[in-house]
Formats: sequence, structure tokens, C-alpha cells
Amino acid sequence: MIHFTRTAGIRLLATLALLLFSGWAVAQGGAPLVTDDPGTPGDGKWEINLASTGGRTSRGWDLNAVVADINYGLGDNIELKLEVPWTYVHESGGPWKSGLGSGSAGMKWRFLDRDENSDGGFAASIYPQYETAWSDASIRKGVAGENDVFFLPIQIATAVGGFEFAAEVGRSFVQNESDEWEAGIAAAHGCGSEKLECLVEVHRTWAPGSSQTLLNFGIRYQINDSLVFLTSAGRDFGPRTEEQQQFVYYAGLRILR
Repeated sequence: MIHFTRTAGIRLLATLALLLFSGWAVAQGGAPLVTDDPGTPGDGKWEINLASTGGRTSRGWDLNAVVADINYGLGDNIELKLEVPWTYVHESGGPWKSGLGSGSAGMKWRFLDRDENSDGGFAASIYPQYETAWSDASIRKGVAGENDVFFLPIQIATAVGGFEFAAEVGRSFVQNESDEWEAGIAAAHGCGSEKLECLVEVHRTWAPGSSQTLLNFGIRYQINDSLVFLTSAGRDFGPRTEEQQQFVYYAGLRILR
């Protein structure tokens, strides 16, 4: 059983407060960050993220050479998602293996809106997602997980004193394994240009006998009205385990239609 300890909760709240009062303003969660927010593409609009993602652990590399994250707005408050990766795995001393990685599908519902032109009020959403391996061959090669995962998170966003922030917390229900809790906060500010945002996030995962905290930095650059460059890099902090990510990255493009 996983416990959301009081100490862990205090640390997360303290980090959020530090980000807020140091002048950071959250513009938007989601790619290239792990933490998401209540935002949706809008009725009949597409948001497609094409990227390379991955990380290194003490066991080796786990890379999504290409991942297509396809999102569609069904009405103003609903987002449908389909994510399909092509994955490469390399364990120390072994060969590179590749194949269709675990894919996921989900539906975000923003059940609470806020007036973006004024302070106060909250936007909130729920975003159930289901992840599964689509190829038995990929499971045998170790490039896709053998256990299905159902992730049930909630996201919130608000504005106070001209600053905005977003947070996400959820639980992963893992088939044949112990469940996990996740929580994150994300922040952004303009970097000397209306087209460029600098990003930071703190994302924590609790698992039986272990927990890791991801510190992640990134940027979004608006190339034009329909194309955005996304990138981030970070690492986990916590007890040294085989699953601890010594380096994690995201690099890709967002296409808006």
C-alpha cells in the first residue's frame, strides 16, 4: 500500500509556494513537461505533438525515437488523446532492441472553468488514461510493458496577483503490480520574447519502498501560429534504484490545426 506521507505533502506545497512567490507564472502544462493542466485544444481543433523522448537509468537507455501524441477537441471542454511510440531499449552489455512501445488513450474533461481575464477562480479537469502494449513481440523483446496501466489524475489551474499556476495529482493502477501515486507542479515565464517560454517542473512519484522526484527544465518556442518547438531535460532525485532516471529528455514539435 502506498502512503502519501505528511512530510512528502509539506515538501510539495513548499515547492509550489516557492515557485509562486519567486515570480514564476505557469502558462501551460503538458508537453514537453510531465505535469498536465486542464487545457484542451478547443472544439474541432487538433494538437499533435511529434517528439523524441527518453531517459537513462543505471540499467541503460529507454528511448521513444518517435512518439505521436495526437489530441482532438470534442467541444470546448473535452480532449480525446491517442499516443503511439516507437521504442528503443538498450541494457548495459546488451544489444539495442526496438519495436512498437506501449500506447495510451485517454479523455480529458474540464468540468470547471475560470475567467482567464481576471484573478481568482479555478479551472479543473479529470483525465483518465489507459496504457497497454499493442504488440506481443514488443513485450517479448522488452520494449513494451507486460502490465496494463490505468492512470486517473486530476488537474487544477488558477491565477492570483497576475500569476497563474497549475498542479496535477493522480494514481496509477498497475496490473499485477503495486499501484503508484504521482503529483506535479509546473511553472513558466517569458524569456525576453513573446514567442519564447522558459519552463520548470517538479514531479514526484511514490511507489512501494521508493520515491523519486523529477526536476525538469524546458522551453517552448512559437515558430508560427500552427507550429511550436518543445524541449526539456531533467533528472530524478531520490534513493538510488535501477529505475531512477539519471537523465530524461523531450524534443519535438507541436502542430496546431
